[in-house]
Amino acid sequence: MFIFDDILLRSIGFSFPGLDLLWVFEQMRDFAYKEMHDQIKDKIKENRMLYELGEMTSVEYFKMNNILTRQLKLAERAKSMNIGQKTDLLGNEA
Repeated sequence: MFIFDDILLRSIGFSFPGLDLLWVFEQMRDFAYKEMHDQIKDKIKENRMLYELGEMTSVEYFKMNNILTRQLKLAERAKSMNIGQKTDLLGNEA
């Protein structure tokens, strides 16, 4: 019931203290997307470093690089979907 009230009130621009649970979830989601993106970029850098130091063969490097690049593209696509973008009742962007 409270979640429905929160969504309804936020969609028309009202926000009350204590009913901003949705905002907390949105912040958690945004943080998770950023962390996922940063972790994949760190793994790509680590993979490159291992290859340059000779601790990984070129076959292993390219295989892992393809997997990580695919994951990075998916993470960027999820981030760019604007899931968190709000609209008001008239359909104007907030």
